[in-house]
Amino acid sequence: MDIKKFQDSRNKELSDFKKQYQFLKGEYSGALSSAINESDPSQQLILVQRVQQINANLADELRSIINTLNKGTRRFQPKELDDLTNDLIKYQKEYTDIEKSKDKVDTLKLIHKTTSEKLDNATFMYYVYIAILISLSVYVAYLVLTTTWTQTLKNMFKSPSAPPW
Repeated sequence: MDIKKFQDSRNKELSDFKKQYQFLKGEYSGALSSAINESDPSQQLILVQRVQQINANLADELRSIINTLNKGTRRFQPKELDDLTNDLIKYQKEYTDIEKSKDKVDTLKLIHKTTSEKLDNATFMYYVYIAILISLSVYVAYLVLTTTWTQTLKNMFKSPSAPPW
């Protein structure tokens, strides 16, 4: 019974983290876009600070779950831990870039452009894989139909006096 409770608590903790993480990523993306599109410099400065605050929150959430995963009491996929660590590094680098830059809006545009390019590449690859999958499905259907038709035609024109072997 204790194992079941442990698994349930672990899954709930991970589920809560994922919900919060997705929410913060959405907030980060929205704040980033708002800061880039804002024309009033004073409002833009406030939005840049909001971007940095959300970035720091993302990094804190990631550090927290990575520490939990590294305690050794929970067994997770190493790839999941690597992905979270890479995300943490990415957000820390973005925070540092924003903090050190003289023109914060250009830095935000660069971050947004990089993220958009990755998303565009992932979307393109998705469509390529879907196209390949559909093409292979059509090809397999074609092979099945031609084989069936060939066998049917052979059976239709087979002479009745010939032995079946």
